[in-house]
Amino acid sequence: MRIWNKRLLFMVILLVAAFSLVACGGNDGAGEDADGGDKTLELIYQAPDDAFASWIDKVKEEFEEEHEGVNVKITAVDADEGDYPNKKILMMKSEKTAPDIVMEDTEALKPDAAAGYLEPMTEDLEDWSDWDHFYDPVKEGVTGNDGELYGIPISTDVRGLWYNKNVLENAGIDVPWEPETWDDVLDAATAIKDDVEVPFWINSGKAMGEGTTMQTFLPLLYGTDSDLYDEEDEKWIVESNGFLDTLKFIDDVYNDDLGASLSWAITGQAGAKISTELMPKEEVGIALDGNWMPGNWGEDGNAPWPEWEDAIDLAPLPTQNGQEPGHSTVSGGWALSVPEKAANKDLAIEFIKLATSEDNLRYGTQLTPREDIAELDEYNQLTYQEKMTNFLEFTNYRPTYDEYPEISSNIQDAAEAVTTGSMTPEEAMKEFKEAVQRDVGEENTKKE
Repeated sequence: MRIWNKRLLFMVILLVAAFSLVACGGNDGAGEDADGGDKTLELIYQAPDDAFASWIDKVKEEFEEEHEGVNVKITAVDADEGDYPNKKILMMKSEKTAPDIVMEDTEALKPDAAAGYLEPMTEDLEDWSDWDHFYDPVKEGVTGNDGELYGIPISTDVRGLWYNKNVLENAGIDVPWEPETWDDVLDAATAIKDDVEVPFWINSGKAMGEGTTMQTFLPLLYGTDSDLYDEEDEKWIVESNGFLDTLKFIDDVYNDDLGASLSWAITGQAGAKISTELMPKEEVGIALDGNWMPGNWGEDGNAPWPEWEDAIDLAPLPTQNGQEPGHSTVSGGWALSVPEKAANKDLAIEFIKLATSEDNLRYGTQLTPREDIAELDEYNQLTYQEKMTNFLEFTNYRPTYDEYPEISSNIQDAAEAVTTGSMTPEEAMKEFKEAVQRDVGEENTKKE
């Protein structure tokens, strides 16, 4: 009886050990098919994104040809902008479900890295000769709070002043228009005030969400001598001359009747009304918005406008008083990263390098993060593509720390309060300061 008990106990131990190995996965066998054969390398991305899917499928074919025994699995995560980050994090939390490569919004990259979801790639990238061809400011978007690199950019974007050449010329303003200060922008808007329905369009409502922060507030703020976050002190700047001047600029736009009608200007549909309705009707003089605007007017766009190239041009937003670097913009974009719990990290990095090489990195109509690609005739066939890409030389990135969504929400509150006239710029900045100190703690804030 005792011998049988010992044998039974031994069998139970073996079964438990075997089950533990299966449950934990273990990196040695992870990624292999059930028969122990070919490895599977999984990449996830936010769907729908036809341009990404078309591009990454071509990379997949090339990678599989170069790596016999490796199957690349492309998984489309069907989710909207708000759901994708949550679904992605849930997958990355477990060794069982973690993909090998994730498509990361640069807004989420720093928080994801700080939370331990992403693998540092610094050594791999610094030893990669191609890394020298990426725009330096764009590299900031994939740099974590710890200074490590957590991905390779696949696309980026910028913001600038889209203006109607016909409207400005009719008001006696020379084109191409090259404003050198904020006053130049407001003066031009004033000159065309009686000629169009919207002399100067800016996102400034709470309903526009991040559009108000990123298309309007931050490009203006970064054109002052102030900042939103002090990297050295690791504190949010809640009171500064630049913050106040940015709110005053927004206040001037609406106080002087240069903006859109408040009956719809702060609604969630305002941006679409501007780009697909009023701009094609030539009822907008100047619009501070992103490089994606012309996508609305192409043959397959939301509002085809064959004459748009004759009517519209683009100028960079100047700094407040023309101080260095002379212009200001803000960038976001996407990157490919490797989860910390990925089973095939080395293979994943090889795939990302292949995808982002000079020969392969073509991702729809978005701006390239590579300087060498920006010089290609093929890339510059799109109207204003070269001009927009040149904005990357002076771009800035959001301080996307864990608290950033709350900070951004408070910025939107301040911008809308000034837009509607419910607060003065001074009152709105005071309200912003109090809200941020309540959200992140007064010890994590400072006055500039």
